[in-house]
Amino acid sequence: MMNTQIFITGTNRIPAQLKNEKTFDCTLIDNPYSLRPVLQNNDVEKIIVVFLPFLEVRHFDLYSYLQKTTRNVKTFFVVNELSSSMKIRLKSRNDFVVLWKTEEANLLKDIQAHLNGRQLELRQDKRETQESRAMVSPSMLPSGMENRGFQPIMGGAFENISLNGSCLKIKAPFYTKKDFVNLTYQNKEGEYVSVEGQVRWSRWNEIEQAQELGVQFLTQA
Repeated sequence: MMNTQIFITGTNRIPAQLKNEKTFDCTLIDNPYSLRPVLQNNDVEKIIVVFLPFLEVRHFDLYSYLQKTTRNVKTFFVVNELSSSMKIRLKSRNDFVVLWKTEEANLLKDIQAHLNGRQLELRQDKRETQESRAMVSPSMLPSGMENRGFQPIMGGAFENISLNGSCLKIKAPFYTKKDFVNLTYQNKEGEYVSVEGQVRWSRWNEIEQAQELGVQFLTQA
């Protein structure tokens, strides 16, 4: 990882998380069409990070060509929006790593995961930050009978939220994978929302002394 070169285009600054990472050599590129000669200078691992408001076919074709004609290159797109057709195209091919702009904070972690051989997939929905706290309680759905006997109502902090799910933290390990839960929170418009969901994964954060839950939404009221 020590020799990894990162080329950043579509922005006028190197993200602080990359600038502070001493194992990478980061370079800003004003014109993406000038990337090809730079990429062919040596055989070290190379990452292109492309910031775009909207990923279009012409971008897809340009970076596909660069990856096909240059060794040891991987492109990371950080985008605000994706068309439905582009989502389908990206899902059917794993040439690129695509992050929503709201996931930019995970860029360094995802680059490191890629360099360590992990396969990274596009999230179907954007993950938005949510400042409001949620109340977490056992679900009243019939399938919620699978829940364990004692699972109290607890305050939880959202890590992020999308149309189909959320990551949140609570201060005690009361819920496990497959448990059904109810989340109640106040959205950005000030309305109270109640969502039934299922815990898809659970882990204990030893540093923060908190349980982290990945919840898939099932119903919304």
